[in-house]
Amino acid sequence: MPSKVGWIALAVSLLSFGLSGYVFYYTEYRGPDIHLAVGHDVLITKTTALGPRFAVTCSFTNEGARQSVITDAALDLDSPKITLPLSMVSNTFGDWEENNGVFKSSPTKFSLPVPIPIKAHGEAAAVLWFVPLEKFDLKAIRHQITIRAMSQEGTWERHFVLNVSQTDLKNMDATPYADHPIRVEDQK
Repeated sequence: MPSKVGWIALAVSLLSFGLSGYVFYYTEYRGPDIHLAVGHDVLITKTTALGPRFAVTCSFTNEGARQSVITDAALDLDSPKITLPLSMVSNTFGDWEENNGVFKSSPTKFSLPVPIPIKAHGEAAAVLWFVPLEKFDLKAIRHQITIRAMSQEGTWERHFVLNVSQTDLKNMDATPYADHPIRVEDQK
């Protein structure tokens, strides 16, 4: 019959074996675990009779041990209740170019939605552009918005608030096709 010291040694070794197995699974075999964050501002642009387009800077962090690829995204507005599909992707909102000491803004370079790979324990970022497919009017209220990023492994969401004022709407009407930044509030 094992002694008390023998039982303690057995318990410690089984505990360390279980703990090392859990750590090994967590770091080597666990599926993708994507965390989505939204940038400080969302650009809203009044473009057509359908309604405004939204540009959202997103960063993706994969805390899982396997790669994932974001293949689609959607933006859900609360009022009016509408879902905007992903229409375009860009690396930045725009750039600045210097020419003989003069800085000029260069236009944003868009591409059709392309897959966004996120390596295991890695990060990726993109500006996602959402354009409506049906007519709607943006209201001057505090909007609850959800962005959803989809991959083969699952869907990841981020909820945030945009407080659109009457002044913001007037500015959009006065300068259509211009990007208007609205501060992101209360991400969760």
